[in-house]
Amino acid sequence: MRMTSIFTKKKNELILNRVKHARTFTERFLGLMMVSPREHDYALVFHMHDESKIGASIHMLFMKMPIDVLFLDAQKKIVDFTTLKPWAINYTPVRAAKYVIELPAGTLPPSTLTGLRVQWK
Repeated sequence: MRMTSIFTKKKNELILNRVKHARTFTERFLGLMMVSPREHDYALVFHMHDESKIGASIHMLFMKMPIDVLFLDAQKKIVDFTTLKPWAINYTPVRAAKYVIELPAGTLPPSTLTGLRVQWK
């Protein structure tokens, strides 16, 4: 069963309920490449070694669907948000990020994101 919402908002906090983590180099390298839109009903959280702009930049090569992307600092506060289409060459966040979260496109309305902290279960 596909979930229509993978988050809840509570007191200036975004809580992600269905989450997978990419902690190793291989997991981060593969990300959502080659994942079909039908299979992508979760948030994929990339854990970077350091907080940086360049280290948190992403590409959409070999992607089959658009995605919403959240960039978080070390305190898990949203520092940037974008929606990317398949085959976009590169996106670098406006501020340094320690975590990158990829979600199905249209999951999060941008007006709700300013200043929110994120947690996952």
